[in-house]
Amino acid sequence: MSKPSEHTKRTAKFTRKLKQKDIYDWIMMNGYYPESYVLPPCFNVTRYPKYGKKYFTISSKGNYSPRSSYLAQIHFPKSNLADRTFSIIDPEIHCDIAYEIARNWKKILRIIFNSKNLVHSYSFPIPVDTNQPGSIGKLRSGRMIYEFIEMAENDVSSESFQYAYLVKADIKSFYPSVYTHSLSWAFHGKSYIRAKKRRHDYNQVGNRIDRLFQRSNDDHTNGVAIGPSVSDVITELLLARVDTLFSKSLNSPEKYLAVRFKDDYRILCQSESDAKFIIKCLQNALREYDLDLSAEKTTIDRLPDGLFRPWVSKYHAANPKPKEEYTYKQFKEVYLSVIATDREFPGTGIVDRFLADIVTKDYKPNFAISKKTVPNIISLLMMLATLRIKSFPKILGVIEAIMRSANTVWYTDQIGKYLANYLHALASNERDNRYQIIWILYFLKSNKMEQFIVKKYAFKDPLVKSIQSNRNNLFGKCKDFKLFTGIKTIAKNKTLLEHLDVFSPQ
Repeated sequence: MSKPSEHTKRTAKFTRKLKQKDIYDWIMMNGYYPESYVLPPCFNVTRYPKYGKKYFTISSKGNYSPRSSYLAQIHFPKSNLADRTFSIIDPEIHCDIAYEIARNWKKILRIIFNSKNLVHSYSFPIPVDTNQPGSIGKLRSGRMIYEFIEMAENDVSSESFQYAYLVKADIKSFYPSVYTHSLSWAFHGKSYIRAKKRRHDYNQVGNRIDRLFQRSNDDHTNGVAIGPSVSDVITELLLARVDTLFSKSLNSPEKYLAVRFKDDYRILCQSESDAKFIIKCLQNALREYDLDLSAEKTTIDRLPDGLFRPWVSKYHAANPKPKEEYTYKQFKEVYLSVIATDREFPGTGIVDRFLADIVTKDYKPNFAISKKTVPNIISLLMMLATLRIKSFPKILGVIEAIMRSANTVWYTDQIGKYLANYLHALASNERDNRYQIIWILYFLKSNKMEQFIVKKYAFKDPLVKSIQSNRNNLFGKCKDFKLFTGIKTIAKNKTLLEHLDVFSPQ
């Protein structure tokens, strides 16, 4: 049995032991907001209805009409030239989706772990605790992304000696392209649910899921919210259907080995003609669910090319001993190498890897701190923030760790003034700069530096206003939920680095 096959078998075993109520509770509490690097820790769920609560029911006439709502959104810089829009779902609609997922858990698993599916997924959206079967793990998918990509990479490479070519394929604009009706197709099978008598039958769970996702997004039938774990579960179900259909089209399945992380495929095969055949089969399977491959991200590599992420090798060459304390000279040289590699391979995890390595496992600076070096280090970090906006929160976390270290009080004023000036420059365009504004406001407030905010800003975005006012401004009519915790309360119990621990520095 191949390592990907073992991974699938092991994942199936543990997920079948999960309890419906635990699944619901995890989705409601841990899976409501996007990943930790999108929003500060004060955005958390501490109150929600017990399992079994439904806000929207089918009428006696068979109608199902959840109220139409909107997605609260934040534009997260995927790169310096493109944004990814993360979203937050109306909590009552989210509650009903979570209930449907938990209640239909066994059906979902039968589809995801269909024995005819030859694609091995490394993106199961709910973490399992392999040390305690039946328990849900602590990782959210932001951390899982890095760990599971590395696992998939290693598992594929361990089998690659038996093959000659590697196909890499990525679905074009996956989450924004999902047709909500295809979610019902995934639950029930396309031909079954599209029959006239079932197409609008809301006793079918897939039709209810379809309608709930529509209503969460102002009745749009294209796109599902990026960020909530309910979207990850449902899209994993959808892609499992695609994978099963794709698997059926392979004439000699023993000639291939396929793995997937979310919408990103890696498929080993024997020849270039096999590789082209695979791409055609995958395209056909995706089109059955109104999806398509990204031409720019679909490639055929002659092994060993394409097996490993090139930035990882370059980073290890520049930083061979990341656990040892850095001198300022070492810090600077690794820093410059990271910037050069990030420019060569944009959009990778190299900056986050570097930021994790310059703090210890107990979240303290992993470099010498002195009045001579700290100004230079903070200056370099803030320049890195302008080059790689995605890493801005983690950079603030490192700066917070520097401030909390011994003998660094003298530098607090300079940091506060710099961030206040940066905030003022960003505030002139709140819509485009919400991400940085939210994190600066949180940093200043959580570190008792509000005195540096000398301007009065009339922010309009509910997420920004929540930080500014230190109270929830999201979905205020949903009284059964508590979606925000006071900044000072959170800051006492959790540093930014603890909240943002994507790469483990251990």
